[in-house]
Order: sequence, then C-alpha cells, then structure tokens
Amino acid sequence: MGLRDLSIAVEEGTIFGLAGPNGSGKTTTLKLLLGLIYPTAGEGTVFGLPLGNPEYKRRIGFLPEGPYFYDHLNAVELLRFYGGLFGMAGKALNDRAEELLHMVGMWDRREIRVRDYSRGMLQRIGLAQALVNDPDLVFLDEPTAGLDPPAQIEMRALMQSLRAQGKTVFLCSHLLKEMEPLCDSVAILAQGIVRRMGSVGDLLAGESGRFQLQATGCQNISLQNLRDRALDLKVQGEELVLLFADQRSALAAAGEIAEGGGSIIELGAQTRSLEDVFIEAVAAGGTD
Repeated sequence: MGLRDLSIAVEEGTIFGLAGPNGSGKTTTLKLLLGLIYPTAGEGTVFGLPLGNPEYKRRIGFLPEGPYFYDHLNAVELLRFYGGLFGMAGKALNDRAEELLHMVGMWDRREIRVRDYSRGMLQRIGLAQALVNDPDLVFLDEPTAGLDPPAQIEMRALMQSLRAQGKTVFLCSHLLKEMEPLCDSVAILAQGIVRRMGSVGDLLAGESGRFQLQATGCQNISLQNLRDRALDLKVQGEELVLLFADQRSALAAAGEIAEGGGSIIELGAQTRSLEDVFIEAVAAGGTD
C-alpha cells in the first residue's frame, strides 16, 4: 500500500503504536523507517538522520512478524551471529547473549536448534536478537504472535521495561486491546493515510462534555422523560444506558431514577475503547 502525506512523530522514551487494517500501509511504513525502501516523495528522519542512513541503523533493533532464522543454529550461536554483525565479539558478546537469553526465558533451552523451535520460542529469540546491540529504538511487528497468555504478559512487561530504560518502542500490532494499556500514543492508518493520531488518553476521551449514565430497576420511571433529557437511550435487558450532553443533565436524570426506585450502576464522562476509535477511523476513510 502506498502512503499519502504520512506525517508521524514519535517521542523518545515512549511506546508508540501503529495500527491499521491489512493493506493499510503499516509494513510500508516500517520498511521506510528501517531503510529497506525509500520514499518517492517527501523525507523523514530517525534520530535526526535521513531515512536509510547507516549511522542510525546501529542504534535500532527489529523483530519482524514471523521471524526466520538459520535453522541449524542454537540460541547462543544465533545471538553471536547477529552480535557479530554489529562488531561485537568475545566476552562482551557472550555476556550479552547470556543476559538476553535469561531476559526472554530461553537460557534453559539455549542448546535447542532453531529447526525445533515452537512459534513462541521463535518470538522470544527474535526479541533477543532485536536487542543484541542494546538499541535506543526497537521496532516490534506483532511481538506477541504465537505466545501463550503468560508469555504475552512477559512480552508486555519487557516492552515496559525497555521504556523504563529510556528506550523507544515502535509497536505494530492489530491487537488493540493490547495496545490500549501499553502505548503512550497511537497512530491509526487506513488506505495509506493517518486517520487518527495522538496520546491514548486523548484518543479514548469521549466527545467533550458528554456523560454516560447506566442504571437498572427503572420499571416505574418514564422512559419518555429520560429520552427528552438524553442524547441517546438504549435498553439492554434490565439496564438503561443514557448519553447526555453535559453533567447537569446526567445528574438530573440520575436523581429522577433514584427517586423512582432505580439504581445507578455508573455515571461518568463518556470514554471509548481503542477498538471504537479504530472502527470509527477506518469507517471515516470511506473508499478513497
């Protein structure tokens, strides 16, 4: 997918998420930033250096989706190979390999050949090779793919630890529920265009001033009165979900419900999930 007027900025020391449907341009964006392809128009920089500059490549790491490695190597040999590409050698490289294998939970399986790896083991050793040069910026493409739930938790914890060290994580994923609590900011691509971008808090914030009220036990309360006050009213089984333009209207309705014998389940500023934002952003793209 070609990119059109792509403009993103990633703050150092944060976890930045890039999301989008298949064919949206995520892979093209990654290839540009990694210096594997070059833009036909426009320009970009990584650490202030032009795209593809070999100097910044020394400071980055990359875990591709579905990584492939020479299958005759074991974990230690694999990390020695990739460390050697960065000019690392000797005790420093051996110590780094041991540190990383402990970090990703592969030390006890270090003698197993890649040909005998499970998908989860490939992801673990893939992360280790992405970190072998102690990069300042790490690109991770679907890093939890193939991992069981405990390993997914470990992977997320590793990403957070990288951020705590002041490193930048550029995360590509379609798992929006994973990105929501993890990322500091997110960009949503659709048809080669950034449809939404900002901090996760800003993206999840509801429309300014809107409040949501959820209540139950409203059988003796006039739904018409509530509809007159609300922007929207939905009946979900025995519960009501109402949306109001401001807090005053929401509080007035909550009082009416309480006086009528109903119970307030939740009242607060309207928020959305990242999935809601994603669907809204992609739908807004139309067919262009």
